[in-house]
Amino acid sequence: MTNGISANVGKNLALIDGHAVAFHCWYTSDPNEVIEGFIDMLDDSVRKHRATHAVITFDPPPPVFRHHLYPDYKAGRPPVPEGFLEECEELRELLTDEGYVVVEQEGYEADDLIGTLSELAERSGFNTLISTCDLDLLQLVTEKVSAEVFSQYWPTRMFDVEKTVTRFKGLRPGQIADYKALAGDRSDNLPGVPGIGDVTATVLLREKGSIEAIYQDLESVSDLPMRGAVRTARVLGENKEQAFLMKRLTSIVRDVSLDVNLESAALRVAA
Repeated sequence: MTNGISANVGKNLALIDGHAVAFHCWYTSDPNEVIEGFIDMLDDSVRKHRATHAVITFDPPPPVFRHHLYPDYKAGRPPVPEGFLEECEELRELLTDEGYVVVEQEGYEADDLIGTLSELAERSGFNTLISTCDLDLLQLVTEKVSAEVFSQYWPTRMFDVEKTVTRFKGLRPGQIADYKALAGDRSDNLPGVPGIGDVTATVLLREKGSIEAIYQDLESVSDLPMRGAVRTARVLGENKEQAFLMKRLTSIVRDVSLDVNLESAALRVAA
């Protein structure tokens, strides 16, 4: 493993969704393993994107604050494979020994740490690349923040603002949390608002912009040019508390208190 890059103009931060990469490596290797695949993916991301800095984030043991708000959050997921967590712990020790900044925060998921660090990085003049398998993180995409999304089922995809808008049928990155709050998110066991599906959620947000704006003028939803507009307005009125709870759950936190200095995440320059 090399903690090193070629000389490069500007500051480029690689933010790695640690457990997402680890799970990907586990399920795409035979026999199942984490460490070798993770290091290969990390080195490849640093090299391809000319990263000058890197931070690897990990999820803490549950519960996180979302479980306290909604106890069924992520319920029904299969148990972690035997041996996986032990390998992740070995990996973290190896990364730390190699000089990488590794971050975990009790009560918050890696997504929230990535959200906080990407916002800090943008304010600090970095270009940021997020490496993940989680489309939820596309809500963080800006002109200075892009995302590399990998999967065991399809080739790795790169998302900037334009490609994110295309993927979400015209919705901007900042509307993704609203979309998932309305339509639900099966992967996190979030039901959304009863009776609001993908199409309705998309139309509502194209027309109104956000959940807050929808409820500021709820009566006008009945007049929107979509099938079932009157019923949709009624359903929204009956489930206002649910809608705002779902948005709290689907929104990535961007102000977690972290003791991280991005400059300390600088990678050593390769010889």
